[in-house]
Amino acid sequence: MPLRRRDFLLGTAATTVAAPAFGHRANEPRPNATDYLIIGAGTAGLPAAIFASRRGASVQLVDAAPVIGGTLQIAQGQISGAGTRLQRTLGIEDTPELHYDDIMRVTLGTADPDIARLVADNAGATIDWLLSAGFTPLPGHPVTGASPGRPAYSRRRYLWGADAGRSILQVVLREIEPLLADGRIRLALDSRVTQLLVDDNGAVRGASVLREGRAQEFHARNVLLTCGGYAANGSLFRQLCGYPNYAGSAYVHSQGDGLALATSVGGYLRGREKYRSGFGSILADEHYPAKVYARFNTVPQDRPPWEIWVNQLGERFVREDEPDLLRREQSLLGQSELRYWIVFDEAILRAAPPGIKGWSREQLRAACNRHPMFSSASSVDALAQATGIDAHGLAATIAAYNKVVAGGRDPLGRRHAPHAISRGPFYAIRHQGHSATSVVGVTVDAQLRVLRGGGDAVENLYAAGEILGSGATMGKAFAAGMMLTPALTFGRLLGERLPI
Repeated sequence: MPLRRRDFLLGTAATTVAAPAFGHRANEPRPNATDYLIIGAGTAGLPAAIFASRRGASVQLVDAAPVIGGTLQIAQGQISGAGTRLQRTLGIEDTPELHYDDIMRVTLGTADPDIARLVADNAGATIDWLLSAGFTPLPGHPVTGASPGRPAYSRRRYLWGADAGRSILQVVLREIEPLLADGRIRLALDSRVTQLLVDDNGAVRGASVLREGRAQEFHARNVLLTCGGYAANGSLFRQLCGYPNYAGSAYVHSQGDGLALATSVGGYLRGREKYRSGFGSILADEHYPAKVYARFNTVPQDRPPWEIWVNQLGERFVREDEPDLLRREQSLLGQSELRYWIVFDEAILRAAPPGIKGWSREQLRAACNRHPMFSSASSVDALAQATGIDAHGLAATIAAYNKVVAGGRDPLGRRHAPHAISRGPFYAIRHQGHSATSVVGVTVDAQLRVLRGGGDAVENLYAAGEILGSGATMGKAFAAGMMLTPALTFGRLLGERLPI
C-alpha cells in the first residue's frame, strides 16, 4: 500500500564515507541543514533517499502528493539494463557498451549521449538491486523488446513485472519503509515547494515549502529535483511542446513545478524539437485532455490496411502499409493538429477484418450516430461536411486511390490496396495523435548537476527523472525502458555519490 501523509523524525546516527564520484559544494551551508533535500518522492526520489540514508546521510523527502510513488503508480513499468545477474543466469552475454550502442541506434542518435552513457553504464546495477530486493519479472524475461515496426535491442535486456509500475513500487516501498519508520528519512507529503533558497554566491541551500497553509524552510547540502514532468499541466504542455495535451493519461501531480524551480535559479530547458507523437487514438471527446475511447489497428504487420488515411485537407500523407512505426509517427507531426481520418466505404466495412479490436460491424455503424469521432454519410461530399475535411481534396484523393486499386502505381508506395472506395454509405473515423510524456526538460551535465545557460552548474542543485525530459533519454524515438530506467538509476547514483 502507498505510504500516506505522516512525518518521521530524523535519526541521529551518521557515518563517514569516502569521497563521492561526483558532486561538490563550494561553501558550507547552514549548520542545521540536512544532507539531502529531495523534492519529489517518486521514481527517482525514492531510490535517492534509500541509498543516501544507507550511507548515513540525513534525508528530507518532500512531495506535493498525499502518497509516495509518483508515476510508478500508473507507469507500464518497463526497465532495461545490461550485464545483470539475471542475464548471466540465462547465459545472455551483454555489456553496457552494447546497451549504449543500442540506445543510440534505436533513437537515431537523438538521445543525449551523456545521459545514454550514464544509463547504460549503471542500469544493470539498478536492476540487480531490484531483483535482490524481491522484484519478479514476467516469465520469459528479459526480452529484446521486438514489436511490429519498432527496432529491438540486440540482446535480451528488457523486462517488467506482472503488475506494471506497481511491481517496482512494491519493492521500493519495502526498501524505504524501515528507513522511514526508524526516522532515518523524514517525509513531508501534501507539501509543495514554492521557492529554492539561494545564497549570495548563487548556490542553492534549500527550499521554501507550503505545508498546511504555512510556509516552512528546509535547508540542505544537496537539493535534488526529482518531482517529475509537466504532462498533466495543459497550458504548460502546450507552451513547451507546441501542441495541446490531447489525451489525459499523465500522473496528476506532473505539473512542471521542478522546471519552474530550476529556471528560477538560472537553469534552462531543452528538448522541444524532439517532441514525438504516437500514431493516434480515438478520443472520447474534444474536451482536452480527453480519455482514450478506442484505437483503430493501424499496424500493417497485424492488419494490412483496406482504408485510406487523410488529413484535414483530404490528402493522404503516408503509405498506409508503411511498416516502420517511427516513419508513420513522424509523418503525423506534419499534419494539422496531429489529426487524421480513416476513410472507407460500406463494401470495405463488410469485407475487411474488423479495424477496432473486439468491435463488430454493427457496433461501428452505431457509433457513427452517437460518437463525435465517428461519421458516416451517403456521399463523399456529405462525409466531408460532417467531418470538416476539405471536400475537394477528399474527392480527389479517393478518385486517385481508386485508380491505384485498378492497377495504377501509388505515388506513396502503398502495396496493399484490395478494394476501391466507391459505394456509400461512406465512413470516417477520426484519430488523434498525442503524447503522454514530458519531452522538454531541465538541462544537466553528466554528473546530473543543473546547468545554467552559460554552461556552469548551479551549485548543490541536481535533477533526475522525468524532469530531464524524454527528449534527453529517448530523443525523437521510443527506446525500450528509457523512461523508468534513467529515473531509478539516476536517483540511485545521486543517493550513493553526493557529499554528506
